[in-house]
Amino acid sequence: MKPDWLLLLAREWIDDVTLCFAISSGENGDTNARIVQPRKPTDDWIVDFLTNRRCRKVREIEKSAKMTLAYQHERDRGYVCLLGRASIIDDVELKRSRWTPDADRWNPGGPDDPAVVYARLETQRIELWSAVRNVMPEPRGYSAAVLVRDGAGWRYSAT
Repeated sequence: MKPDWLLLLAREWIDDVTLCFAISSGENGDTNARIVQPRKPTDDWIVDFLTNRRCRKVREIEKSAKMTLAYQHERDRGYVCLLGRASIIDDVELKRSRWTPDADRWNPGGPDDPAVVYARLETQRIELWSAVRNVMPEPRGYSAAVLVRDGAGWRYSAT
């Protein structure tokens, strides 16, 4: 499968979805998933979403420095997962520059509130699967197409 086509497909699905699951490793070894509303990926596949420093996911990200964002695309009966390095960004100017009135609902203290931070994913791996688009490597129906960051670009991986 061609990496360029898979990257376009991944962006198409992500752009079509409002919410996704943010998945991180729990303090006790469990995996925790929660719904978040991320910003769209940058050209370099960096994804941010607002959260609160008091949340469990912040502690998990700070401890493991890893996260997965999982998007389900119902129309194409598919999904895309972004996996990679995670960090917590506490930058007041960044928050101010991106702040919208919608953010006030969950963050009444506004962008200057020190508890409000961004969780950031720097994507290192992209997995896609779709029955409608026939993105189903062998064993057919049980494996996702995988892209792995290779320097400044991406390469297809059989695993």
